[in-house]
Amino acid sequence: GEIFRIFSMAHMVACFLISCDLVIVADAYIKGPMLGQGGFGSVFAGTRSSDGLPVAIKYVTKDEEHEDMEGLLPLEVALMTRVNSAPVCPSVLKLLEWFDHPGHYVMILERLDPCQDLHRLCEENGCLDESQAKKVLLQLIDALKHCESRGVFHRDVKPQNLLICTDTSEIKLLDFGCGHLLKDSEYKEFAGTLSYAPPEWFHSHSYRAGPATAWSLGVTLYKLLCGSLPFKSARRVRRLTVLYVTDCRQLIRWCLRAAADERPSLQDIQQHPWLRSTGGQSQHTHLNDSVLIGQLDCPVRINVGNWL
Repeated sequence: GEIFRIFSMAHMVACFLISCDLVIVADAYIKGPMLGQGGFGSVFAGTRSSDGLPVAIKYVTKDEEHEDMEGLLPLEVALMTRVNSAPVCPSVLKLLEWFDHPGHYVMILERLDPCQDLHRLCEENGCLDESQAKKVLLQLIDALKHCESRGVFHRDVKPQNLLICTDTSEIKLLDFGCGHLLKDSEYKEFAGTLSYAPPEWFHSHSYRAGPATAWSLGVTLYKLLCGSLPFKSARRVRRLTVLYVTDCRQLIRWCLRAAADERPSLQDIQQHPWLRSTGGQSQHTHLNDSVLIGQLDCPVRINVGNWL
């Protein structure tokens, strides 16, 4: 009986604290329509009650391992706190505050208005041209270099995780839910999106942060310019007629090198002639080349003459 009484009192206290937290969230922010939903939880548009600031309210479901560990700082929150420490980077989405609840936590994020993720923007309006892609990539490189300087590995670079303010073309890198602390050694577990994963993951189930990021940047750039992923599957390249300047194609090829050590660093990409140039599309050439990639169980030679 005594044990039951203690448990009941603890439960009442917990419920009181939870209700107080929910009231704080409800009083401080006005929740609007849903912006997105996935395996992680849901994101809603919202406004801050005190000044009308547009925000995004992200509800993240805790995994079973951490469901009962109240007060534990979620890794996503820890990573965003790191990257939002001063001086901040304008190309990384800001975390304003967060709240802990049993079974889930709530993140209050800045919200660009009007905005759209780049995947949906390209689906609705067509691919980016080279000038637009350069502006996106330069801002993305700034964001990733900032993350690197804070010891954070984003691990899920793709158009869906890039917001663009449609009025200013300002880019924001978001969603650190797959991220991890940056380290020099190899990662042995995968988190992110498989279609943006480097070939070494499929071949040896290990990868390093720098080369993996370069690979995902190459796939992202190709997707923004061409509207599709470069690979249909592990063994088939998507054959497209892509006519872009030699420097642009060379940068994509460099990022998609089969050997991880041969891919560029973020600094290399930032200093690449294509990103440093201001000219338009010119010097179109066709390549007759191939790249050896290691996907799934074995390496396979893929002809890239029709796509790079």
